[in-house]
Amino acid sequence: MNESQAAPYLDDELGIPPDATLKAPSTSVQLLIIPPQDISIDFITIASPSSSSEGDATLPGSLSTHISSESSLRGAAARSLIVGRQASAADIRIDHKSVSRRHTALYYENQSDGATVVLVVHDLGGKHGTYVDDSRLEKNCRVKLPMRGNDNVQHNIRFGNAPLICRVIMPAAAKINEGQQSQPQQSLPEEHNAMEKNNPTSNESDSKGASMVADAATTMNTEANDNLPSTRETREAQIAAMIESLDTNPVYKKYIPTDDGEMEVNESTTMKNGGTNGNIKSNGKDNDNNLHNNTKPNKYNLPITSSITLSPESNSFTSSDGTNTPLQANASVSTLCFEPSGARIVAGHRDGTLRFYDFHGMQPSMSSTYPPFRIVDTDNDPLDQTGRHLLTALGPSATGGQWIVGTTSSQPKVLDREGRTTLFYFIKGDTYVTDSSATKGHTAGVTGVAFHPLVKDVCWTTGLDGSIRQWDVSGRGKTQFQKLVCQKVIGKCKNEKGQRTQVVSNLSVHPNGRKIVVGTADGSIQIWNCFGTGVNSRPLGAVYSAHGGSKPVTFVTFSGNGELIASRSDADDTVRIWNVSQMEKGSGSFGRKFSSSRGKEGGGEHPPSLLIAICKDLPALNESANLCFGPDGRMICAGTSVDPRARLSAESSSKAFGKLKFYQLPEEEKRSKASKEPGSKSSSKNKTTAVLHPVEELNVAPNASILGVLWHPKLNQIALGTSNGE
Repeated sequence: MNESQAAPYLDDELGIPPDATLKAPSTSVQLLIIPPQDISIDFITIASPSSSSEGDATLPGSLSTHISSESSLRGAAARSLIVGRQASAADIRIDHKSVSRRHTALYYENQSDGATVVLVVHDLGGKHGTYVDDSRLEKNCRVKLPMRGNDNVQHNIRFGNAPLICRVIMPAAAKINEGQQSQPQQSLPEEHNAMEKNNPTSNESDSKGASMVADAATTMNTEANDNLPSTRETREAQIAAMIESLDTNPVYKKYIPTDDGEMEVNESTTMKNGGTNGNIKSNGKDNDNNLHNNTKPNKYNLPITSSITLSPESNSFTSSDGTNTPLQANASVSTLCFEPSGARIVAGHRDGTLRFYDFHGMQPSMSSTYPPFRIVDTDNDPLDQTGRHLLTALGPSATGGQWIVGTTSSQPKVLDREGRTTLFYFIKGDTYVTDSSATKGHTAGVTGVAFHPLVKDVCWTTGLDGSIRQWDVSGRGKTQFQKLVCQKVIGKCKNEKGQRTQVVSNLSVHPNGRKIVVGTADGSIQIWNCFGTGVNSRPLGAVYSAHGGSKPVTFVTFSGNGELIASRSDADDTVRIWNVSQMEKGSGSFGRKFSSSRGKEGGGEHPPSLLIAICKDLPALNESANLCFGPDGRMICAGTSVDPRARLSAESSSKAFGKLKFYQLPEEEKRSKASKEPGSKSSSKNKTTAVLHPVEELNVAPNASILGVLWHPKLNQIALGTSNGE
């Protein structure tokens, strides 16, 4: 590609307007590059030597050039002069770490009247910004510097933190209106342009800008001009005003949300905090079956007022991790996880991909959804050729700098925060060794992963082999064949008869990091101690037949304070709330097999001091269905599944919704009375396990099941993952 072809290509890539030009109306603008005293100018290179010359004799070491096509590497076809650090693209190269490769563009632009020409300083999005007369430009925005007759006009430009000043010297131009002002005007996004046209600057601001330029020059030249006015008094006045403001009482204005919020749920939806309920919709249609009254006040202050939809822009696309793996947007969400700070959310899908969403930088697509900024194919282990694996579990580190990923393979992995690099591959255990504590890794699919909540280098995994394993991801752990070896086995889960059983649930860690709870295929909930050098022979506490008979427990989680455990099974329609202290103290007496002939609605053989409450009407047809505690631990949030047979019926298709339900737990005083008097006959007869029904119920996902539910404890936002992945 020759220079004439490369010139417009580079200008178009940088977003330079088509009407931009380097042809000055009369005499081109002069650039005087002034470095500080006693600093070499070797880091400054002007690409076209024929257009450069020595600068002002009064400013030793300065360089001079002009804004014209002769100063550009790309010749007459160039529309702009590029200032940056990249040697192949920058016309004025500044080799400084704070200057981006393509930092700033300079060019001329004709105004609408056809007779006025302005010099445009265009920021190209560098991290450290561009400054015009000590005012930083907004990222990717422009400043127009008018050129007027009479005396020459000067402006100062700084690029990042580079130790130099670029002085722009405007020539006299006969075609410029004599009354036009020379104060630079920022060209912000289009909605601000009309405001700028109606807000002309005054002569006082012009003189003030010239004074600021003089102050900057005085600083750079180290006492070169002692007669310039000082801004010390102005700065002292600003500091005094700031100190005075600290003594005033702050004024808070209560936020009152609007009543016209809408909610639409596709792949995963984040519902934000609010006070009153809006009109909740799905896919643009009103939900006639919605139990939520639009005019009813939000009694429990639930974050159900408004929402956004996170979904790819198209139904078919490729991954963005360099593998270009073909993907489908409708892959269901199998796991969902917030970053600890809440700035990001990562959704794991059954096609083996992780989709990263950043709330600070996301922009809506043409379909009013918010696409992920990165899609990573996790099935990229070069030493694993067993085929694609589904994502089953995901967890962030305590600092948010790493993600641990579990799949249906026996080898979890640890990714960096951006998902671009796999930091650790975990080794696979020997499938011919029956004792899981004697193997170096899992021998079956991984079902749960979690980092230590307080220690960033410790994580745990559990799998279908029934083992709970601890790993050291500090970089000092033992490796074999470039894969991480298990540090120790926490425990081996067994059923009531002492036989090995599978762990089919996730893995939840106590807030203090000293306990782990898991659910097994035989229907038990087991709490294990994380500390110790050897393998624990038995759990700290266990409840067998937690959901009746041998129904598997597919999800467990600790509450925020670690006093309660909530469990869920895909074999019944309930969520059950358990007392941790009673489970640990009475594991021997409570560890009895549930008998369906003696079962009761209140929990059968499990006493109310152990089984605190049962949340009803929560069908779960998928093992990925989960639940979460509210920030204060007094509310339970869970989603429901849609029966596939209901979607086939034309009459019931309009009524098939994945629902989001909220349950309020019994008050702590009532629970404490039941636990303090377990031996009292009156208490054993009168106290029963509470049977809860939803206090709030929302129709969220049409013809789709709600699988993942997250409730961020600090932001008070809820994220949902659905089965249709739309």
